[in-house]
Amino acid sequence: MWKLLPNIITLVRILLIPIFVVLMVSPSEEMLYAAIGVFITAAVTDYIDGFLARKWNVVTKLGKLLDPLADKILVLSALVMLVAQRSDFDGAPWIPGWIVVLVLAREIWVTGLRSVAAASGVVVAAGSSGKVKSFLQMIAIVFLLLHHQKAFMVQNTTITCQHVGVQLMIASLVFSYWGAVEYTMSILSAENVLEDLKPSA
Repeated sequence: MWKLLPNIITLVRILLIPIFVVLMVSPSEEMLYAAIGVFITAAVTDYIDGFLARKWNVVTKLGKLLDPLADKILVLSALVMLVAQRSDFDGAPWIPGWIVVLVLAREIWVTGLRSVAAASGVVVAAGSSGKVKSFLQMIAIVFLLLHHQKAFMVQNTTITCQHVGVQLMIASLVFSYWGAVEYTMSILSAENVLEDLKPSA
């Protein structure tokens, strides 16, 4: 049973996503803090299941499929719900829509490349930039959820959690697209993929 624990934890993360979404549909202050708690719990499970799978040497094909899928659904769900929220001060979304578009475009591109690579039997390990990207995204989303809270003061100017969250998301985009370029080059330079991409005679 313990060998299944990493995959069970991943499934729990997936089940937490609709709970987070429901809490963010029209959140009161209590529901918002509950949503933050659910999101942090889901984010923490991302590191726990991977750690246990590697420690116990029980990495499975199902886990390799579900783990990154759960991460993408969690992050994209949070970003979409953040765009849906509006500031009480100026009516602006809690996160600019263009950031969400760039995140979504990158994920669609990389997912498409993985499909091409899988069809050609090519496996490319995730780079360190992807791990940094994921970490920054998770931290950024927590700050964005705390949008109205004061993060710190700079020369008598209040820096809100929303501002910090947006800057962290922009930083994550840098690592995200850097990793996407590296991944693209790795996939397209693989011999099997190149052969499959050539037009048939």
